[in-house]
Amino acid sequence: MVGQVATVHTLMSEDTEYNYEKLGKDMQSLVPAGVKVVRTEIQPLAFGLKMLEVTCIMLDGAGLIEELEKVYSSIEGISNVEVKEVGLI
Repeated sequence: MVGQVATVHTLMSEDTEYNYEKLGKDMQSLVPAGVKVVRTEIQPLAFGLKMLEVTCIMLDGAGLIEELEKVYSSIEGISNVEVKEVGLI
């Protein structure tokens, strides 16, 4: 039986005016099929910069997390993607 995985990623832009609110609202339409966005939250970083924390749930399948990270990295204006947490649920 395949379990489910929860992931938390942070997405950052070097642009202090980056529209994280719009990105958060659009996130479900950007992620690969089979990935459910359960939460997006804008967090302060430093020096006026912010980041978007994205929590997703998906089946524990081969390559799905890597595919998700590729999507995040390809979003225009996002310069850094980091894995904060990955775990079975």
